[in-house]
Amino acid sequence: MRYKHSRIQLGVARSLVLRRRESSRTRLSYKSLLDVFQVVQACRVPTPLVPPFAAVAVRCYGKRVPEHGRAKKLDDSDSDSDSDDERAASKQRGESEFWRRKMRTLHGLLDLNKDGVISYDDYKLLADRFVDLGHLSPQDTVEFHKAIQEMWEEQWGSLDAYNLVTTEQYLAEMQHMVNDKSLKKKAHLFLPYLFKAVDKDKSGEISVEEFKIFFKCLGLTDQDAINAFNVIDTNTDGRLSCKEFVKLGRDFFITEDPLRPSKMFWGPLVP
Repeated sequence: MRYKHSRIQLGVARSLVLRRRESSRTRLSYKSLLDVFQVVQACRVPTPLVPPFAAVAVRCYGKRVPEHGRAKKLDDSDSDSDSDDERAASKQRGESEFWRRKMRTLHGLLDLNKDGVISYDDYKLLADRFVDLGHLSPQDTVEFHKAIQEMWEEQWGSLDAYNLVTTEQYLAEMQHMVNDKSLKKKAHLFLPYLFKAVDKDKSGEISVEEFKIFFKCLGLTDQDAINAFNVIDTNTDGRLSCKEFVKLGRDFFITEDPLRPSKMFWGPLVP
């Protein structure tokens, strides 16, 4: 152990020496020096011998984040709750043939005049079919048309009748959408209005008969509606809540799992 003398300790010793000098007015005896030495010894404060780099080493260790801690934090921030079974970081959504088949099906439904392309007029005419059922409130009607217009403008730009979208363009844009978090959150914003439009008794649930109305607006048959409803009504209670309806419609856009019941939400898939 090494010992360090503070200025206070040395001052105490010096004062004792001066007092003895003043009292005896003679040179200090060996006994006096011994007494002073013993006082100083008693005032010594032990200080552990610490290598000069030790404190630095401790500080560096304190700031270090363990490797497993960092990995967990990255996993949390990168997690995607949309479909946990598809979280392969190295693979984008929308690359499977099954997903592309679903998007071709939807493009065909939106192409009301069956000319192979879709325009804003197709979007608006389809929206009008649901509005004309008469089950939406005036406020819902305004909001529905606004949602449809904003969705078109954000995805396709101009509302011009000559702004036409082919099947391949539609597939490319929808793939971009499902891989963009901000766009993906908006993909289902129009679905609650479709639900309200076919919920004719305003019960907050739709039956298979009301689901037939939904499919009729899409240009599909009653039998198509029955077949689809039997698949998507997973709890077999004969009803779909708005939450179930929206979740199924949104899942159709996102998932690439061919076993999900949502694959039937927009009717039978094209070959």
